[in-house]
Amino acid sequence: MNGELCPHEELAVGWAMHSLEPDEEAVVRDHLPTCDTCQHTVMATQEVLAGIGGAVRHEQPPPRLRARLMEQIEHTPQEPPVQHRPRHAAPTPLRPQHRRRPGRVLLAAAAALVVLAGGGYLGVRVNQLSGQVAASEARTDELNKALSLAADPSTNRAVLRTGSGDEVAVVLSNPTSGAVMPKNLKPNDSGHVYVVWGASTKAPVPLALFDVRAGSADPQLLSWSADAHKHTKFAVSLEPGRQAPPSPSEVLAGGQVAPA
Repeated sequence: MNGELCPHEELAVGWAMHSLEPDEEAVVRDHLPTCDTCQHTVMATQEVLAGIGGAVRHEQPPPRLRARLMEQIEHTPQEPPVQHRPRHAAPTPLRPQHRRRPGRVLLAAAAALVVLAGGGYLGVRVNQLSGQVAASEARTDELNKALSLAADPSTNRAVLRTGSGDEVAVVLSNPTSGAVMPKNLKPNDSGHVYVVWGASTKAPVPLALFDVRAGSADPQLLSWSADAHKHTKFAVSLEPGRQAPPSPSEVLAGGQVAPA
């Protein structure tokens, strides 16, 4: 039966999942050595189950649920022992009366649902991990670029200080890129955003937006331009919403590019 459909293939799946009745197990036990299709089905099912078992985190059931399960197991009637046929006896054909009883059908259906749920979990988890990896790689790339900018001798640096002289951030600028290094800025929520302003003109000009995350003082790349680099004075403000207003509501700190 190489590559052909086999009417016992469903039983082969049940064999791999240990969800067959004793008489069905006997049928499959005799049938498997003679059927390549069912052998392949058993191996494929076992591989899927092994993959799910190795990837899904094992959890202990709550004590109350575990106690209920153990009680159900203790009160479940046991199947009589299988009467082994002679080794060379002819395989028993699968007749209608050998079909699984309703309880066994429900058990097999539950097992199939576990496999499907496990596969769904794996798919979601793989997507989550892929997203985390992509975000981590993007963040690493951003940090490398910001650090390269900071190490470039041609980069302008402006330390932004409050009115009392406290340093809160450093703005890095060159003709093609810019970055900000927050030092003592409070983390903002999703309803606010920090704005870097060019203060070399009569009216401050909004240049870039950035967020400050709790516990992070890493440099952040800014959306920059040659016009932004022309400024030698900068300021920062915290604004409501997610867009820069025409003018700062309140300047938190300011500073100018240090002389070379």
